[in-house]
Amino acid sequence: MPPKDQASRQTQTPLPAESSPSPQLDTDTQLDTSSRENELSANSASASVVAGVAVEDSRPRSGTEPAARRTAPNLTPAMFDLLSGMLTAGIEPQTAKALLEDARVRCGDEGCNQPWLLQSTLSHLLARQLRCAPALELSSDEQKVVALVGPTGVGKTTTLAKIAAGFRYEHGSQIGLITLDTFRLGAVDQLLQYAELISAPLEVVSSPAHVTGALQRLRECDLVLLDTAGRAPKDAEQLSILADFLHAADPDAVHLVCSATSSKAHVCDTIAQFSALQPTSLAITKLDEAVEFGQWLDVLRNGHLPISYLTAGQHVPQDIAVASSAKLASLLLGLAVHPTSDSELNASGEITSEVAHAW
Repeated sequence: MPPKDQASRQTQTPLPAESSPSPQLDTDTQLDTSSRENELSANSASASVVAGVAVEDSRPRSGTEPAARRTAPNLTPAMFDLLSGMLTAGIEPQTAKALLEDARVRCGDEGCNQPWLLQSTLSHLLARQLRCAPALELSSDEQKVVALVGPTGVGKTTTLAKIAAGFRYEHGSQIGLITLDTFRLGAVDQLLQYAELISAPLEVVSSPAHVTGALQRLRECDLVLLDTAGRAPKDAEQLSILADFLHAADPDAVHLVCSATSSKAHVCDTIAQFSALQPTSLAITKLDEAVEFGQWLDVLRNGHLPISYLTAGQHVPQDIAVASSAKLASLLLGLAVHPTSDSELNASGEITSEVAHAW
């Protein structure tokens, strides 16, 4: 008697006697796309479509014809991979195609077959379209007052702590903190812990009338940072109250803090509604949690607010970087996952000679 496993196998339905293996694509020419799931005839011309760009099938046209990659003239395999990456990052198809075409023109036919050159050129092209705010600079004879505003849960207090700790430990600056957030449970205690960490005085202000006095008590500080309560973008009444606080403080800069996990529609609405507070720049947080940050591309390159800070993670003060167009472009294209690293572009942060030559 055969073993149980053999008996079990004998009861399985046998394969048809005349079955023949399906034609195989050359390993180097396989394209990872869902349209490949349907079996195609070896002698028929077919195409895969990615974001409206046709890619001809690389299947041999006859039994004697050697297998060769057959793609549309303006979409090399390197371009296909880069386009797929942009779509995965959340960039709109038409925007992705336009960027890719610009990079193709810059790189030329030979450069379009070199993934690293194509990526670097595309990153540089996009970086030229993004605007970042200059880094905050302090002087010994002039105090700077900076406020952070934004919706609830975007990481304003943590971002403020990172900025404060950075100036305290890296530059030896005297930091003063003011919190206007007396609404959120535990908000004052959280900021107090950060204040103790960097030996910074903390003022708790509950009304606009008390702001001037708090600033006067912190007059010896090089930098005063204002933490504010999170407000829903559509809460006009609360935004008006916050505007009164800011008017009393008269800050040198107002950073609108937005989370990279927000949708394109939400960030557009936030920027529009918070415009009443006259923000001077945009700080983007939680980049390590973002899934499709590329959807922000059109918002950032067409918006009027320059980008000031990029954050990813909870570590204070490590997980923050002064925004640069190169870092931002790399993050939008899905070529980087953390704003404090430039390794995806160039170790020195400079344009390579090959990219310069492509220009």
